[in-house]
Amino acid sequence: GELTIRDITQPVTFEVVATAVSDSQISGTATGLVSREAFDLRIPEVPNVANVEEEVALIISFVANS
Repeated sequence: GELTIRDITQPVTFEVVATAVSDSQISGTATGLVSREAFDLRIPEVPNVANVEEEVALIISFVANS
């Protein structure tokens, strides 16, 4: 699908794991890798602070009811 961050839209593929909780509810997670550069996400460099990788995992937890 497509993901929009700060008015920039890029294609992103998510791996989805879902579980049927009941006849009317599912829950799960969707995980995808996002390039900071593709979305123009700049992280300031601060001495003695851990760096953020160029490619980061976006993990979305969800619950869907019908």
